[in-house]
Order: sequence, then structure tokens, then C-alpha cells
Amino acid sequence: MGITDKTRKILWGHSGNRCAICKRELTMDASPGNDESIVGDECHIVARELGGSRNDSSFPANKLNSYENLILLCKIHHKMIDDQVNTYTVETLRKIKKQHAEYVRRGLEPVVFQGYSHEPKVPVGVDVVEKKIGILSSNLANLSEQIEIVRFKGKLLAEEYYWNGSTSPHRLELYQVLSGRYVVYHWCVHNADYEEATLIGANAWDEIDPPLTLEQLQEDFPSLATQARLFRIRTLELYIANSNCS
Repeated sequence: MGITDKTRKILWGHSGNRCAICKRELTMDASPGNDESIVGDECHIVARELGGSRNDSSFPANKLNSYENLILLCKIHHKMIDDQVNTYTVETLRKIKKQHAEYVRRGLEPVVFQGYSHEPKVPVGVDVVEKKIGILSSNLANLSEQIEIVRFKGKLLAEEYYWNGSTSPHRLELYQVLSGRYVVYHWCVHNADYEEATLIGANAWDEIDPPLTLEQLQEDFPSLATQARLFRIRTLELYIANSNCS
């Protein structure tokens, strides 16, 4: 049995009509004389066919086309995860899918700044930061540059560098933009094919993407939060029962 209509609706709904990796919209508006276009794929995390990418013979056959085994991607990233199976493992794709669903859910929640009225709205020591986001350069014939310049007031708190394979460097920069609110700049090169940057938590590309709370930052970017020494503080009130007997 293939993917059911119900499963498709759940997948597209939870994914917000966006690629779980690059966040690009997966439907295109109609043009004169042409219908709308779908540029996204419903991709299997564990391969559907024996010998396919990330195949697992122990995975239940009746779960192959279930929501839990599907991830919504653009066609470029669908090709990439199938070509780079050592980088995009089953565990990695499940984590990407979970984080993307939280990203979509967070974008639909109203931004409420409660409890900060007694604090300054902008942290001390902020600078005006200017960043380029989008597709910064491309060696692919079917992917052109799409650059937007974003300026914002923020304080740099932490940086992190890592590699996904020998041709895919990544850089993360954590900025505090309000009291208890943060954005993360993510720059990367995808397998030497194209250079991309996003600003998570900044409503970039007209997305509904409010600044990250401390809890969201610790969930999605724990190493950055730790490096910036951002910790939640809990106060415990301990009571000792009176053990005296009359």
C-alpha cells in the first residue's frame, strides 16, 4: 500500500509546505498559461526498497509509508540525502524532521513577551549586525543565487564551526536580540555545490519565525547555549517534615 491521502496531509501540514532542510516553499504559484507547480518530494527515511538508501530489513514493512518514516524535502535535498547516506543517516533525518516540525509549530504561535517589562528590551553592548542570507553562490545549473541582506541589533554570544563531510563546512553564530530572545545565523556549503545562509528566529524570507526563547535555544542548539553560558535557573523550596513524636 502506498502513502495514503491522510498521511500526505499530515506530512505537508506538519512541515508547513517547506523543505525540512533549507526551509524553501515547496509549491509555486501559477504563471500565465501554466498551472501551479509542486517542487517537493515525500521522502522515505528508511528506504522503501531493498538495497535503497538507508535500507533496514528489520523495519516493519507496514510502517514504510507511515508518517513517522517520511520527511518532506525539496528536490535538491532529496537527491542530496540519497547521495550522502553517511551524512544523512536515519537518526540524523529523524532529528532534522523533529526540529523542522518544532520550527513550523513555533512560527504559528503568537509572539508573547511576558515578564520582561522590568528588563531592557535590547541587551547592553549590542551592535548593528548585517548578514547575507539565502543562496549566496551556486555551482548548480538549476539553482541560482537568491540573496537578501538583513540588518538587526544584536549581541554576539557564541560561535561554532563543524563539518558534515570534507566538502560541507558549517558555521553557527548566536545573537541575543532582546531580553531572553535569540537568533542563530547558520552559514554552510552543501557538498561544494552551493553556499547557503539562514537566520533562524528572524522572520527572514517573510516566514513566521519569531526569535528563539531560551528553552527553544537549549533544545535546538544546546552547544551554543552552553558555550554562551545560558542556563535556566530553578529555585527549589525544600521542606523537612517534623519527625518528633509526642
